[in-house]
Amino acid sequence: MIVVRSVTWLWLACALLLSIEGHANYDNLPDPPPQSTNQKLPALPHLNQAAVTVSGLSSGGFFAHQFHVAFSSLVKGAGILAAGPYGCVEAIPNPWLPFWSVSLDRVSAAVVACTHYYGDLYYGLRPSPPNAEDSLRLIQAAANQGLIDNTSNLADSRVWLFHGKSDALVPLQVMETLGRLYDRLGVHEPNLQFDRNQTGSAANHGMPVSRFAGDSKFPIRDCGQHEPPFVIQCDYEAALMLLRHLYPEDFKPASDDPHRDGTLVAFDQSEFFDSTDESTSLHSVGYLYVPASCAAEQCRLHVAFHGCNQNVDSVYDDFIRDAGYNRWAASNNIVVLYPQIKASAANPNRCWDFWGYSGSSYYTHNGPQMQAVRAMIDRLID
Repeated sequence: MIVVRSVTWLWLACALLLSIEGHANYDNLPDPPPQSTNQKLPALPHLNQAAVTVSGLSSGGFFAHQFHVAFSSLVKGAGILAAGPYGCVEAIPNPWLPFWSVSLDRVSAAVVACTHYYGDLYYGLRPSPPNAEDSLRLIQAAANQGLIDNTSNLADSRVWLFHGKSDALVPLQVMETLGRLYDRLGVHEPNLQFDRNQTGSAANHGMPVSRFAGDSKFPIRDCGQHEPPFVIQCDYEAALMLLRHLYPEDFKPASDDPHRDGTLVAFDQSEFFDSTDESTSLHSVGYLYVPASCAAEQCRLHVAFHGCNQNVDSVYDDFIRDAGYNRWAASNNIVVLYPQIKASAANPNRCWDFWGYSGSSYYTHNGPQMQAVRAMIDRLID
């Protein structure tokens, strides 16, 4: 009875986070979502601290993997779509200086090797793809210096990888390097699953959903398109596949109305970072989805990282409401945290930092985005 009353109180506290101004399609959260809020992220002490997982698309996928490796004592699994290995930009050889062991600068490595955002050539020459051994050496060095958690924690992780067959932005070879890296870190089948999209519609660089059911300022995007909001309508759903892999026990069918069966709330994200430091590139508002079932039952925590140009400023609520997570979270006792990035001079496309625009410590415990997300999780599971 004491636990039930405590969790019920927490559910009421979450409900109070709702904005009282404006209204949206489903609840009291305005659409477009608010640019600021005074509401604080609540503590949910009855979340299962042993069931924290992450996922992400594109830059969010790079960041989810990076966060998983760095905080492996906390994070027990990751779902990664269209992304590459830890510290990918740190060791891409400059193809113009093959005998001098000189690496490409991080920005160039990010856009022509770790992704093909600007194609696959560096001033006419093709750089080498990322190598799992380079990432492994970087991870081991960071762990030895105490900058990330001990890699032995990763052996019990569950990891789901997805590469769309029509995705030319992140090459399959980059994701295969990520798969090899996890294998070297002790994550093997069946805990490690790599879906290369050999069945179903060929997906482009986006978040596959079986059906886009929400309202949007954008047209519905087919599975093979790469256009905002980068939520693509396929005949399968990535959120289902990754959450079911991360939480395989007694996984239940989706809610037919996650907004009836849970609450999406806005919270002040700015308390978790130095808002005077523009290089951090974090938004002042983050979002949290809390299933109604969490009022009486223990829940798990999943952190979902959006892709580039997929934050609330770019696509409104199309990721936080309609990427599929909430449907499955509502019926499976999963709280979903949606941290948000904003545009900055060094990050005009609102990407999560996987190439060092926020500082050279971006991939360690000391990275400002890493610290901020860890602090949000700590608040929730306190």
